[in-house]
Amino acid sequence: ADSAYLNRTPSSAGNRKTWTWSGWVKKTGQGSYQKFFSGGNTSDEHGFRFENTDQLGVYRYSGGMTFQVKTTRVFRDPSAFFHLVVAYDSSQGTASNRVKIYINGVQESDFATSNYPSQNSEYGINNTVEHGIGRLSGAPSSEYFNGYLAEVNFVDGSQLDPTSFGETDDNGVWQAKNTS
Repeated sequence: ADSAYLNRTPSSAGNRKTWTWSGWVKKTGQGSYQKFFSGGNTSDEHGFRFENTDQLGVYRYSGGMTFQVKTTRVFRDPSAFFHLVVAYDSSQGTASNRVKIYINGVQESDFATSNYPSQNSEYGINNTVEHGIGRLSGAPSSEYFNGYLAEVNFVDGSQLDPTSFGETDDNGVWQAKNTS
């Protein structure tokens, strides 16, 4: 209800082909587009969001979808956090290795849409454009995330797997670990 978000415009570009985003996500709103990480603006954006179908999508939009990888799984449990890792590396020769999505330490393999980015493509994330956490970047008062984010990490230049951010405890539950 308070429309909270973070934004930042990097003063210099990082590695726009390879990066990893990790965070604990608790989605409380259902059935609407909810962007929770993006780089760019309303006419050329790159990021991830919950679709109006409650599926998770990683995408680039520039007058139309340039690429989109969207889970078959839906996210509708408003009571629990889950750990999300999006590991991006457009330099990979195999298209399905360019965007990897992990939920609670397990790589997603069932996708409703699997239109991967072109090899060596560079888009808004890690460029010198506004980045938003908790809403669409570059668009004040637009498409806020309805939920909670915790332990958000962004790694420039590496496509990491979830073991860099979490581990299974003695009870078989995926837990955050110290990333220092």
